Amino acid sequence: NRRATETHHTATHLLHSALRRVLGEGVGQAGSLVTPDRLRFDYTTDKPLSDEEKSMVEALVQEEITKNHAVRAETCSLDAAREEGAISLFGEKYGDEVRVVDVPEFSKELCGGTHVSHTGAIGLFVILSDKSLAAGVRRIEAIGGPAAVAMCKEDRGYLKAIEGKLKVPREQLSERLESLIDKSRKADKSQDSPLPSPEKALSALQVSGKLGWAVFPSVDADGLRVIADSLR
Repeated sequence: NRRATETHHTATHLLHSALRRVLGEGVGQAGSLVTPDRLRFDYTTDKPLSDEEKSMVEALVQEEITKNHAVRAETCSLDAAREEGAISLFGEKYGDEVRVVDVPEFSKELCGGTHVSHTGAIGLFVILSDKSLAAGVRRIEAIGGPAAVAMCKEDRGYLKAIEGKLKVPREQLSERLESLIDKSRKADKSQDSPLPSPEKALSALQVSGKLGWAVFPSVDADGLRVIADSLR
């Protein structure tokens, strides 16, 4: 439990720093929760993360994990910590001496919690969700370490099952799904607008010389072709 908690705690520090780099230093921590299973990080922002920004945040965290930095913790005076640029929580009360957790050249925060000795111990980092919590506050949930690896393995299993059911390789899944969705929409539209019976179509037909016309406002283009063929 402690090892898994350390993984998610250090990952939280990396996530906080990555968010500030992607969204700007105006991003602030509004709360967090670290458990053996996952991490939760609340942050202040005026807009949600775009898919591109989310990918950038994940990539930044993963890059620091891959660098396998030593995570340093030292005790110093509060003034010295602030002079070094350590991030503190707004409204939090600190004593004269504080503990600073430092990931060289990436993250430096005041923190009394447990952490991994090297960032490489996190292994893998995955953002699960980013949702609105309140006006100007959003919440990210993420996982790292063995939990993230297990989730990716599970996702691969789901993907393999979908490939089998649709009988296409994964690089064609998106195209195949789009085709199925399009067919489903057309089928729904056809059910909503059933074709008139031949008798009703014939009764609606108006003729003048060699010209014949009829109006069916609820029928789509494909349906009109069928009616026109049958009337002809």
